[in-house]
Amino acid sequence: MESLIIHSTDKKDLNLLQEPAQKMGLKTHVLNSSEKEDMAIASAIQHNDPTENLSLKDAIAYYQTLDKAE
Repeated sequence: MESLIIHSTDKKDLNLLQEPAQKMGLKTHVLNSSEKEDMAIASAIQHNDPTENLSLKDAIAYYQTLDKAE
């Protein structure tokens, strides 16, 4: 199954696209904010490169510098 995601801030625009899609027999679904967040997290996980992550030692050193900056 293939999917198409269209971003719009205008509900009227979404309705204009959704109606003909449904008439063509396509299933439509408007994502709520929780579903959008889930997709963003899934995308971030998928694109995460573990070799770019900080070691625990480097992370602790970094967070210690933040405390000193205050």
